[in-house]
Amino acid sequence: MASLALSVIYDRLPIASIEWSIQRNDEFSGLGSGDIWQAELADPLWTADVTLGRGTHNELKQAAALIRRLDGARQSFLMCDPLSLFPQADPKGTVLGAAAVTIRSVGTDRSIARLGGLPSGYVLTVGDKLQITQGSMIRFHEVSQTVAANGAGNADVPVLPRLALSLAAGAVVTLKRPACPVVIEPGSHKPGVARRTITDGAAFRVLQKKRS
Repeated sequence: MASLALSVIYDRLPIASIEWSIQRNDEFSGLGSGDIWQAELADPLWTADVTLGRGTHNELKQAAALIRRLDGARQSFLMCDPLSLFPQADPKGTVLGAAAVTIRSVGTDRSIARLGGLPSGYVLTVGDKLQITQGSMIRFHEVSQTVAANGAGNADVPVLPRLALSLAAGAVVTLKRPACPVVIEPGSHKPGVARRTITDGAAFRVLQKKRS
């Protein structure tokens, strides 16, 4: 089931704040020497704690209905990080313009996104976000090191989490309003409390969904 577009859910929610984070799936063991051993049991997942703004009863009632229509965690939807709607060095996306950015090739190092199609000298700054789309697969990544594209518009960008094993050259890279496919964490939705003429306290938590 494909994730719902930004215009269907995300753009219609009166979001007051979002706290994006990474949920790691690691196992730790302590050694007699005092060293700590870490094993990654599964790839990290993006999570976000979302708080909706105070509003009229009707506004928050509609927001609650949009979330309920997702049928728990059955239906995924796309969500942006409001702090990362555009690259930091291009805050309105005007320099990027209509550039068609793609994965130009795939190397053995899954921590490096090899991008092509960028404007010459285009800068991606540590903390920027990017969305990689390949068919029904959508992945959300964070830039780990500031990199500038060369004269040919190519850049090798360190990212977190690691790239998907199935990633192929030609996958589309979105830098304007990059989005992550998420589902509502079961039991986390609070529709808000009605107080006289307003409703407040609405909130929910989302988890990244990697399989459509």
